[in-house]
Amino acid sequence: MFDLLLSGVPKLLPHFGSAHIFALLVTLTLGFAIIFYARLNKSNQFVGVVSSVLAIMLITCYPAKILSRTLDGIPLDKDSMFPLHLCDVAAVAGFFALLFKNRLCAEMTYFFGLAATLQALITPSTCYDFPTFSFFAFFQLHSIVVIVAIYLPLVMDWRPRKSAVLKVWFCGLIYVLVVGTFDWITGANYGFFRYKAEGSLMDVLHDWPFYIIEMALLALIFFFILSLPFIGKKNQDFTN
Repeated sequence: MFDLLLSGVPKLLPHFGSAHIFALLVTLTLGFAIIFYARLNKSNQFVGVVSSVLAIMLITCYPAKILSRTLDGIPLDKDSMFPLHLCDVAAVAGFFALLFKNRLCAEMTYFFGLAATLQALITPSTCYDFPTFSFFAFFQLHSIVVIVAIYLPLVMDWRPRKSAVLKVWFCGLIYVLVVGTFDWITGANYGFFRYKAEGSLMDVLHDWPFYIIEMALLALIFFFILSLPFIGKKNQDFTN
């Protein structure tokens, strides 16, 4: 690792290379194990411990990212010094969903996590290559968000409300407005509102600014698809 760091800023992770595939397999295995054993041991104490550990993993993602970049010798810039990407928002929402059983936060974690963060796992455009510290910080964030998005309905018996799709979509529009304004003022690219994430699924969309509108419409479609498994199912007593 230190030879890599001495050679300068590490390279970005190649998509579907051995390190990427291994990280995806670890995510799949870890997620399955966590959910499987939590469902087998659905006592409040056991699920509470698992939920607390996952919450800690989520809320420490941003400090881990800053620390990892420092250890890797990667300078912090305007695109990395703040937790303003949508995956960061999903991580914070997941923390409040797990510990405080906030329904809106659970809905944001589920829809943002599976419609956006999962895509970032498949095409990680901002992840540095193994074995940097930043590699592990990247997958701490994105893997845990996706795992928690599935953990909420399968273990904690959370169900989205009928209005959840539109509520989370409007939250997403507010995110676009606020973070997009921040990007315009600072020249940053949080949310990829100034230019696309290279080598991502965004490549199939049109040029700026039309891809932002396309992403918003696609998000609404994905949210609706993600809500289909819950149609006709009663809401559980999830609220705090």
